[in-house]
Amino acid sequence: MGMSKLSVPQAAKRLGVTSARVRQRVDDGSLVAEKIGGRWLVDLDASHAEPPQRGRPVSPLSVWWSLECAEAARVGARLRDGESLLDRMRDAELELVDSDSSEVAAEAMRLGRSTRGRAVRRLAGALEGRDHKALLSWLRGRAARVAYVASPADLPALRADIRLVLSGVSHGRSGVEDPRIVEAYVGAADVDGLVGDYWLDKPVVDERPNVVLHVAPVRPPRADALLLAADLAEHGGPRERQRARELLDEAIDALLSGVPDDPAADEVVA
Repeated sequence: MGMSKLSVPQAAKRLGVTSARVRQRVDDGSLVAEKIGGRWLVDLDASHAEPPQRGRPVSPLSVWWSLECAEAARVGARLRDGESLLDRMRDAELELVDSDSSEVAAEAMRLGRSTRGRAVRRLAGALEGRDHKALLSWLRGRAARVAYVASPADLPALRADIRLVLSGVSHGRSGVEDPRIVEAYVGAADVDGLVGDYWLDKPVVDERPNVVLHVAPVRPPRADALLLAADLAEHGGPRERQRARELLDEAIDALLSGVPDDPAADEVVA
């Protein structure tokens, strides 16, 4: 066994995460591993590194709530002199709490008031500080990234499935589109149906996934610049990372100015 191949507990200790997180990353393909003698051996040298996370895990609903408030603040009005983005997001939060305008808002009511407030402050602070690292760290908690293998013949139908919102390297705005891959957001309730309908399988060692699903509590209406940036950053390649930085700046400029971050930004996905 090479020096870089470690047991799951050893890899977890090296990465500063739990053994469950290592197994999740083996499942989604972001850690290279091989099953030998009934146990997984993880090859860290061949894997894309993930920064260790500290503190409590972030609830995906917290991330989606903060994104919902940011979008409502952008649509609502431009920033006035002396007004911060946090002020606008807090106003939007109060309006969203009193409405049933979206599935995300309805689900977020399961969170405590203080939890929702912390989520809004964290995203607003990262946006106002133009802190790319903090933004990507926060957005990492938005969804579970799960990789699958599908028959190439099924990819066109999967790409057109209304249960998916195309994102990452399947989105025209990414600048790094890969027609060999379907990458998309999906609501947690629809995953089993998609897996069954398209015979999606988990990749085995050395098998390249061609479907990447970001499993969120609910399906987002669209993949905006912040989501695209987070998706591309997780691919880890230099082109993807560069485009992620550009998209983050575009999203920040749009939120601070109160204008769409894309000509089609306010279109609703069916």
